[in-house]
Amino acid sequence: MSLFGNEQGKAIINICPTKFIFKQNSGNVDEIVDFFHLADGTKQFLTTAEPGECVMNINNNVTAIKFEVMEYEKQFVFT
Repeated sequence: MSLFGNEQGKAIINICPTKFIFKQNSGNVDEIVDFFHLADGTKQFLTTAEPGECVMNINNNVTAIKFEVMEYEKQFVFT
């Protein structure tokens, strides 16, 4: 069930100042782009994002970012 399915879920999302939006399937991406008022190019990015790539939205400032695991972190991430 999606948080976008009801007003309570939308309220929870709206009170979060920082949001990370990772890869979406084509069935959900339109709803997400509309809800966050994202640019059309973001839709393409969200459907083709690679692992670690996402859109970061901080107080309505949006940018694409990529998380990379550092060598010393691998022992904690890949267990």
